[in-house]
Amino acid sequence: MADSGVAGDRAPTAVSGDTSGPDDPGRVAPDPGDGSGYKADGLSKHTDRKAVAYFRDQWGAADEATSHIKDIRTVGRYLRIYTNLPESAGNSSHAITLCERGMTYLKANGVKDPVVFVQARFGENGNPVLANILGPSDGTCRVTHPAPN
Repeated sequence: MADSGVAGDRAPTAVSGDTSGPDDPGRVAPDPGDGSGYKADGLSKHTDRKAVAYFRDQWGAADEATSHIKDIRTVGRYLRIYTNLPESAGNSSHAITLCERGMTYLKANGVKDPVVFVQARFGENGNPVLANILGPSDGTCRVTHPAPN
């Protein structure tokens, strides 16, 4: 096994089922009957190995924001960055930085209208979204909430 550079986890040296292409860089097709890895609390067979390598190579595991990454998963133009950050870290500097870097990654891979979600560690509410960009009409990674009624 090779060191993935993400939060001290180790990743396999080869990824089976790689379906890379411009709209799904490094994506590994999930097994619909497999529930393992759903917490995204570490690398799994659903991990986008290409994205993990990109973050490791661009910023290194010692980078403060990158050190919070537990898993990165891609499906089509959607990139999900799972972290060990608490649910209370919504719109934090680390969450925003990871979101912006996710956009850079997708754009560098030719993805049109990319969508990025940075998510908190698994808890009572699953993996809550801490930062996101929802497509071309969303100009910031900040999560906005509707005004209360």
